[in-house]
Amino acid sequence: MRFSEEELLDTISFISYASNLRDLNFDKNIVNFNIDLDFEGLTEAITFDVTINSQYPFKFSGSETIIFRNINLIEYSHVMSDGSVCFHNQHCIDFRQKLIQDFNAIKSWITKYIVKEEKDSHYEHLIVNNGPFKGSHYSYQFTDVKESFKKGEFGTVSLKSLIDSPYYQSRISNYLVQSFIDHSSFTVKNCDWNSHYMSANQSEQGLYIFIEDAPAVNQRFSFDNWKSFESLVSQDFLQYLSRYVISVRSKYNPKLPISLFIGFHTKDRNIHWQVALINIDENIFEGSTDINGRPIYKLRNKSITWAITNNSSYSYFFGRGSFNERLTNSKILIIGVGAVGSNVAKTLTRCGCRDISLVDYDIKKPENICRSEYEFIYAYANKVDELRTLLYNISPFIDIKAGNSLFTEHLKSESYAEVFADNIRAELSDYDYIFDCSTDDDLMHTLDKIDITATIINLSITNYAQSLVCGVSPHTYKFVRHQFDNILENDVEDLYNPLGCWSPTFKASYNDISTLIHFALKHINIMVSNKQLNSFVINQDNNYESLKVSKF
Repeated sequence: MRFSEEELLDTISFISYASNLRDLNFDKNIVNFNIDLDFEGLTEAITFDVTINSQYPFKFSGSETIIFRNINLIEYSHVMSDGSVCFHNQHCIDFRQKLIQDFNAIKSWITKYIVKEEKDSHYEHLIVNNGPFKGSHYSYQFTDVKESFKKGEFGTVSLKSLIDSPYYQSRISNYLVQSFIDHSSFTVKNCDWNSHYMSANQSEQGLYIFIEDAPAVNQRFSFDNWKSFESLVSQDFLQYLSRYVISVRSKYNPKLPISLFIGFHTKDRNIHWQVALINIDENIFEGSTDINGRPIYKLRNKSITWAITNNSSYSYFFGRGSFNERLTNSKILIIGVGAVGSNVAKTLTRCGCRDISLVDYDIKKPENICRSEYEFIYAYANKVDELRTLLYNISPFIDIKAGNSLFTEHLKSESYAEVFADNIRAELSDYDYIFDCSTDDDLMHTLDKIDITATIINLSITNYAQSLVCGVSPHTYKFVRHQFDNILENDVEDLYNPLGCWSPTFKASYNDISTLIHFALKHINIMVSNKQLNSFVINQDNNYESLKVSKF
């Protein structure tokens, strides 16, 4: 222990509302004792069984290493199934200060939830004891759907298998819910994923039942026994479930579970799904008949193996932070997806953008990987095709079109531009924002001459990534060239020529480039939010200690 028995007793003696410490067991690995807490507002003292682990006052895996337990308080908020109070306190390495701090946290919890009888409106999801099925874990991702569910409704679930992965010391099989199909009306209720995931072939099937009210004990702890659900589901559903299990038993892989989605409303009336894993080899039913000899379906007194489920709807998926809706809901074109463009694409995707088109005719080679967003597993690939795959792996809400045509080169042809002027104007005007990351001055000049409604944002970086220039239409070409030709220091002699003079490129590391790109996109997002998108330049000082934004 990092503290002595004397330090423990001395500290508790200074906590005025703590008394009658008894049954003390002080060991080098763990400390246990009982203690009473009593203060104004309580009708009688509350006794806690206190456990202090050897790491105290440090935390262990982010959790407190002191436990206050009273099984009689289980009806109150933030009390776990074993009677322990769930709380999180500030970091502190001083034993005396930390212990007083933790006792005060329990006192505050008692005051809020027992004395004042407050309730947490945000405490929505049930506490579920997830477990492995035959040694492996299972997870299921779903979204809200536009259609409603009525009480007692049941049917099938279309599932798309994701990639299996390590999970602690085990493995986990990951699935995505594509749709729910009502067995009586055959109504299909699709989840709100992008077309990439919704168009993928269904890999497995599950079942669902919507019971409306949360299957909970003390409003927080999920049922853990099949028998508990018997009064909540109809004989029609139990018959449907029984017949389904029998029908697939002969052809179903016994190593895999049948997934049963049980749906209910949360406190804020959203729909949540928990998945019970049914073992095809174990009968969850009890046989019985009525007076006419007809079967009555009853559930056994048998424990449930719960899978991990998660509502990954867009608002939750990007709930920790996304760009402004004016940007995320826009239709975006990125021209050039090299070091700059691939970084822009990934950042926009991680920040919630839902509609991005990629244009680049170039091939990704291994030497491109070190400072862009590509991966070595695709040694050679069309840049747009690999990047599309990578972006789909990040967000299930983004729709991506990828093109490697040479239309950007054809635009420079006067005859081509004349013949297809109307088509070009209409196609480019279909976008809200066009990020030109091509570093192609000829293309920048050409785009500047086209009368389109889309806002063009040109991003260019000087050699050694000393500066980033963001030119915003109109007059993008004039602004960017003025910065490079007359204002900024840009050594065009000392370029990187790995394979010959035909492919020079600027020198900068991935860190150099991504720092400037992220900073630039942050400002673009702010300006889009304020409806004032202007050109700007980001400069680094000579010691790379600060970045300065100059707006124009």
